[in-house]
Amino acid sequence: MSSYDYAGLYQFLHQTPEQGLRKMLVDQKSFTDLHFNLMLKIVRGCTEADFAMHAEKADFPKVKMGPADHKIKEKFWGDLTTVCSSRGILGPAQKAAA
Repeated sequence: MSSYDYAGLYQFLHQTPEQGLRKMLVDQKSFTDLHFNLMLKIVRGCTEADFAMHAEKADFPKVKMGPADHKIKEKFWGDLTTVCSSRGILGPAQKAAA
């Protein structure tokens, strides 16, 4: 079980306009335009369940990646989790009711 609510993050990223997300997330230090563009490819290319699974495993769905994407690939999920947590849009996973 994930310690973060990646399904909720997917919904937020999928439903929020791109311009608003860019202003909120891109700081050019820990989360660059390159990170943002890769994130959009992933969100647009998979379902909520797939996004959560890939985020938990820190792997990637079948998306077209350029050479620059491959350079950030190793740290991408950690960077995304850090920036979204710090911005208050990624919280801990809710425990399932018994």
